[in-house]
Amino acid sequence: MPPDAETYYDRYWQIRDNSYTAARSRERAAITLRLLGEPCGRRLFEFGCGPGWSLDMFRNAGFEVRGGDVSSVAVDEARRLGLDVERLDMERDLTEELLRAGEAPEVIVALEVLEHLLDPEFALRRMSDMLADSGLLVVSLPNEISLPARLKILFGRLPFGGHADPHVRHFDLRSSRELFRSASLSIVDSVSVHLLPPRCGIARTLLSSLPSCFPGLFSLATVYLLRREEASGQ
Repeated sequence: MPPDAETYYDRYWQIRDNSYTAARSRERAAITLRLLGEPCGRRLFEFGCGPGWSLDMFRNAGFEVRGGDVSSVAVDEARRLGLDVERLDMERDLTEELLRAGEAPEVIVALEVLEHLLDPEFALRRMSDMLADSGLLVVSLPNEISLPARLKILFGRLPFGGHADPHVRHFDLRSSRELFRSASLSIVDSVSVHLLPPRCGIARTLLSSLPSCFPGLFSLATVYLLRREEASGQ
């Protein structure tokens, strides 16, 4: 019998390089905070929060935070940080019942999550429905055709996919935008994530303009600030 999502992602978190993954999570969280601006006591819910690295940053910035993840291993780690996190499966549990009475979040965050889902459009629509009036979504999606991926293809190697790839949907800049349009969401702003990891400090500084100038080649992912289309027209 194949493993269920909880078992699969329990293993996923047990074998990850946490130093690299945590640094990337905090990098995307820092970008999210720049896009959102002042917290002003806003309620924030993070789907796929993992061990809580980004959610902890949102709490420290002044947001009133909650989160959820399919992995019990990740949820336990997040709770050790004192975070209000529950176990939930985004493929099955995206219902308004998740939200406590009168606590619809003003912000919902899903960083590097949708590529793991069979139906990311459904998940986006449900998250949008859960938002408070004039709420905001922050979503990051990977750029799977960056320069290293293109070079791998050139030399006859598969840059993504395969039996061990946790991504079940693959994105580039165009397909990301198509997904948002399909889910009736408009892009308010976006920031490209540098291809080089945070530990490459000097090189990243010297090459800081490349992801914004050539995002298709030099961005690892993009963080998007989104609104419902009807909200953006108000």
